[in-house]
Amino acid sequence: MQIPFFILLLTALLALPWKAQCRIGETLDECKARYGNPVELKKDAALFLKNGMYVSAHFADGKVVEISYYKKSPKNPKKSVCPTDTEAEILLRANAHDTPWELEFAHGGDVLRRNEKKGLSAFRTQRALTISISDPMAYKAYHERKAAARDLEGF
Repeated sequence: MQIPFFILLLTALLALPWKAQCRIGETLDECKARYGNPVELKKDAALFLKNGMYVSAHFADGKVVEISYYKKSPKNPKKSVCPTDTEAEILLRANAHDTPWELEFAHGGDVLRRNEKKGLSAFRTQRALTISISDPMAYKAYHERKAAARDLEGF
């Protein structure tokens, strides 16, 4: 009887965080479709709240170039806390489209990871997980390769 409970728990853990994420490269409209209207909207930034997760998206040329994920601390609602390890892994995978992240630096609870294939970096502190484009040329090349592969499907 423990196996079905474990499967149910794993399914719930994996399903909830996927719904609370805007991704690198998405437009404001795509972010709105994912969570609804922003809680706060500025010229080049939007703050969303879904399922207890805050998502702060920063835009350049109309697309998300940096995104931070955090929650409010249950002990002190004025402080933010980073998503759980499980949620952070899911968010990293979603933004990197399952390409590998490599550990670059870890010290005192802060962790820096890089995704060379997509040109991304991720910095996790006790307060938030922030993912950004660190190498615009690698990011552009990755998406050009993906588009070319889609265009040649069926050849």
